[in-house]
Amino acid sequence: MFSTVCLRPRPLFSARRDGRLRGVSKLPAAPLPPSLQGVPAAQLFPEVFARDPHHQGFARGGRSAAQDALGQIDPVTYGRDRSHLDGHVSRLSPYLRHGVLTLNEVRDAALAHAPKTAPSRVWKYVNELSWHDYFTRVYAEIGELVWQDLHPYQTGLPASAYARDLPADLSAAETGAACIDAWSRELQESGYLHNHVRMWLASYLVHHRRVWWQAGAAWFLTHLLDGDPASNNLNRQWVASTWRAYPSLWNRGNLTKYAGERYCAACPLAQGGCPFDATYAALSQRLFTAKKAAPGETGALDPARLQAVPWEGPPAPEALEHAVVWVHGDRLSPTHEALVSHPGRPAVFVWDDELLRRWAVSAKRQTFIHECVQELPVHVLRGEVAAEVERFARAHGVRAVATTPSPSPRFAATVAALEKAGLQVQVWPGPVFGASLTPLDLRVHADYWRQVSASAFGKAPAPPKAKRPRTRKAASAQAKGGA
Repeated sequence: MFSTVCLRPRPLFSARRDGRLRGVSKLPAAPLPPSLQGVPAAQLFPEVFARDPHHQGFARGGRSAAQDALGQIDPVTYGRDRSHLDGHVSRLSPYLRHGVLTLNEVRDAALAHAPKTAPSRVWKYVNELSWHDYFTRVYAEIGELVWQDLHPYQTGLPASAYARDLPADLSAAETGAACIDAWSRELQESGYLHNHVRMWLASYLVHHRRVWWQAGAAWFLTHLLDGDPASNNLNRQWVASTWRAYPSLWNRGNLTKYAGERYCAACPLAQGGCPFDATYAALSQRLFTAKKAAPGETGALDPARLQAVPWEGPPAPEALEHAVVWVHGDRLSPTHEALVSHPGRPAVFVWDDELLRRWAVSAKRQTFIHECVQELPVHVLRGEVAAEVERFARAHGVRAVATTPSPSPRFAATVAALEKAGLQVQVWPGPVFGASLTPLDLRVHADYWRQVSASAFGKAPAPPKAKRPRTRKAASAQAKGGA
């Protein structure tokens, strides 16, 4: 369970101020196994490190590395050239994804680059940050539906027309297309892809190779240092057309506009056989039977579910005298709200073995997380998360656990298991990036942004501006993945 957003309050067990449940005495302490914090990631996960030769990604983990990267952002130039592969992107996304930095910290750093009288100079950068908040909120609302087609493919093809497995030549970087093979290598070696490249590669896989978007999403989750089911899956759905009115395509002209000739110059297909050397109309005619759903196809999401979503998180609870702190992968920072509110109290981080297996998390991702954990005052365990957190609490003789929120259904299941075991779980909310005067309309990012834009710039929430008519061209610009 990895991302942080303020979630709606959930009922908690009634507890006294000292952290013990009413009518329940403090538990006797039980021994704990030694902390795994000092054990190298390669020793913790030898099978993964033996299988994956790329042990270090493009970024180092931890708060210190995050602050160094934050100090180098250029949000003004970013607004002009972010779509170009050599543009001034910040590469902060792994730190945002794992809560090492908060959106508010990055937003405030961006605003510091603009005069107070002209915050619009960093408007695009702040707007891009809002996509992270938006996707996280959608994920918190729909949960595991994020892995299902929210709407049917708008390609005229049924879902059954799409293969389920990632093509072997793609993962081996042997498709013969220089751009595709270069991106495959970059993803697997560095754990990074420019946002534009993510869209191009996803479009190639789902539309040219006719492989369902879930296969590409799982591949990205394995390798991207910032991979999470919110931004990752919802962006893949946007490209596929299962969360958009029509599919996303690109052609050779679009590639050279933003990447230059770096790929085409050395591509064996450049002089003939390039699958992208065509007009958009020709590509659509070749790849799709129609730009609408095939007869009888349905999606998993009722759009009304996202129409009026409460945004208010729970108020900060009162710190408990006797509680342990549970740190999870969505808030790997010394500024963790529960850690700060319980100074000196025992804290635990648990490697979720089952989730790591399910996502086939690469060595470079495990290295990044491991480096983040090294900077935290935590006792490190591994196994089934609820069982290990419960064991940690009982070892310290308490029945109260303080933590931070996560949109993940896995987080909710863990909290439910802890409560069923008789533990009180206190959730300490993080800072709110985008406050609104009304429940959020999350059906489309543009409507969400109209509601929260004033707050996103550090101002008091304001009524949304009048909605402008949306054109087909404007709608096509709605695929973002973060700064």
